[in-house]
Amino acid sequence: RRVVSNFILQALQNEPITVYGSGKQTRSFQYVSDLVDGLIALMNSNYSMPMNLGNPDEYTIEQFAFKIKDLVGSQAPIVYKDPVTDDPKQRRPDITLA
Repeated sequence: RRVVSNFILQALQNEPITVYGSGKQTRSFQYVSDLVDGLIALMNSNYSMPMNLGNPDEYTIEQFAFKIKDLVGSQAPIVYKDPVTDDPKQRRPDITLA
């Protein structure tokens, strides 16, 4: 939850970047502008059934933490804490219909 903003804020403030669990759980991140473009294209089409929109490229939470740290030039350590009980191991949309 809020992993993007949390990691950026922690890295900018050189505070420990908190990863819950092993960091091996995956997420797929998407630019809001790409989602909006997809929604507009869907609204302008004749398709009327449910459809997943998203980015199928997955990154581990650990990879993402190191990427944020590198991008902002942070010296913050990455710390691992107990996993959150309802944290899914994988989050990647099936966009075969998109």
